[in-house]
Amino acid sequence: MADNKYRSRDQIFSEMHHELRRWNPDVPESADRLDPILKILLQLYSSQISKIDHKIDQIWEKASGSLIKSLCPESKRWPVPAYTVMRCIPTDPVIEVDQHTRFFYKEEREGGQTFFFSPHRKEKLVGAEVKHIFLRMDDAIVNLSPSPIESTSTHTSMQVTMPAGKKAQIYMAVDYSGQARDYNAATIFLKGLPDALRQIRWGRWYPGGQQGGFYEDCGFCPGLTTDIEKLFSRENGPVDWGGLRKSADLFKPLEDNFVFLPEDFVSTWEIGPPEDELRNRLLDYGIEFEEDDHFYWIRIDLPDGGDKQSMQSPFEIYFNCLVAVNKNELTLFKHTGGNRLVEIELPENISNILEILKAVDSNGNEYVPGHEVHNDRSQKFYSLEERNERLVLWFDFTGGIDLPPDSITINYSVTAGVGANGIEAGKINELYENHPGITAVENILPVRGAIPAKTDEQIVAEVSARLRSRDRALNFAEISRWAKTFDPRIIDVKCQNGVERADHGVRRCIVASVTIKPADFYSDDEIELLRVRLSGFLKSRSPVNTHYAVKIEKK
Repeated sequence: MADNKYRSRDQIFSEMHHELRRWNPDVPESADRLDPILKILLQLYSSQISKIDHKIDQIWEKASGSLIKSLCPESKRWPVPAYTVMRCIPTDPVIEVDQHTRFFYKEEREGGQTFFFSPHRKEKLVGAEVKHIFLRMDDAIVNLSPSPIESTSTHTSMQVTMPAGKKAQIYMAVDYSGQARDYNAATIFLKGLPDALRQIRWGRWYPGGQQGGFYEDCGFCPGLTTDIEKLFSRENGPVDWGGLRKSADLFKPLEDNFVFLPEDFVSTWEIGPPEDELRNRLLDYGIEFEEDDHFYWIRIDLPDGGDKQSMQSPFEIYFNCLVAVNKNELTLFKHTGGNRLVEIELPENISNILEILKAVDSNGNEYVPGHEVHNDRSQKFYSLEERNERLVLWFDFTGGIDLPPDSITINYSVTAGVGANGIEAGKINELYENHPGITAVENILPVRGAIPAKTDEQIVAEVSARLRSRDRALNFAEISRWAKTFDPRIIDVKCQNGVERADHGVRRCIVASVTIKPADFYSDDEIELLRVRLSGFLKSRSPVNTHYAVKIEKK
């Protein structure tokens, strides 16, 4: 893994001869004309130094390999797959789509590559449709309802000049024949201008009632309740992307596109008519509702920040979207032949392997990586090794008296890497295998986000940096530089020593005074979230037992 390999005997001899001539110009320029005794001595020393250099190189290889193995026992290169958002048309009111569902796109050129995409996690899709969207500011009403002909949310009225600095609200009517509890654990996907999406995300959402009003005590702010880590978490917890990388960093472009409806919101949401005040305002604009036109209504009180004119641009709202990543699940089957030490090499390059999903033998026993085994000695495991750009799994049955299994099956996933980036929206529209609950699929965002696998040099540098940073004191200048990288809206950071009250008294802390512009934020809730997240960001990159008190100063 070292960049500089050991030097040969001839290289060292040439360097020694060159240095000798610099020290004594009388030494002949040609090595063949050297004094025989001097030449023999130089050859002897160069041979010994070459062996020492080779030994140092071998020790470095073993030491760095052992170091990486101890800190990164999974022996992976951590490629990040490309991602997109798939819209699925369900056949039933509620369907579930698991990670084994595969969508694919084949390049149209001759010999084109086939790219597979699967849901990042098990998702719940609701067959609901947004029928009406109204933007209200004082007495002004703008109809942003989707076209009745097409499913895209292109609004049907001309833009009007909205009064500046006024409170604005959005009313949404959701058509759904099922129960409100079906929305529990479901997600809403928003597509539109970035400024409009951020205003919707930092607004207050209120559920509609059976009598036409709204439950004011059950409102929530998606900016505080919905985050990327939750969107990309699985049943066993957050996904490990290697090193300090997190889902919130890798998939940040999707932060404003998804909304989770909390349980308190869903449990009180009822189908009903529009609010009387809204109905009267709509009648003034020639928009009428029939007596039996009952929907699930949502009112969004938009924050003070942001450009309200951007809210008149078309935006789309779907209840049947999920995040799909570029991965393909493969299966490798191998007979053990009765051997007690079984070696299984995955044929794909290690840079394309995302994860080992499952390892099971012919007896039904499941195996886990050795570094994941804790105190359960009955748990069967395998060891991982990287060899010649391939990942090798070792199964050791020498410690037992039972016969080895007849065969072992490995399920793993691979990715196409950065080659999947750039697939246009609407190109991924086929299922690899029919899904009983889906009639049609389509990616509504271009494919992006793939990051190449880490090289040996990157892994060594990262491990070294992690070791150097552990329990290493940071000065205030370094902390300030770290803080500024967290959010581009941070203007300045100043640090000083301080104390704060804790559960059992007072403790020393570092007071980080962060300067921002209030105009860059949509609400006070977003500013408070920045303070909380920045504190966790600094603590994760500081020595143990370092505490921070982040203070926000508005410029």
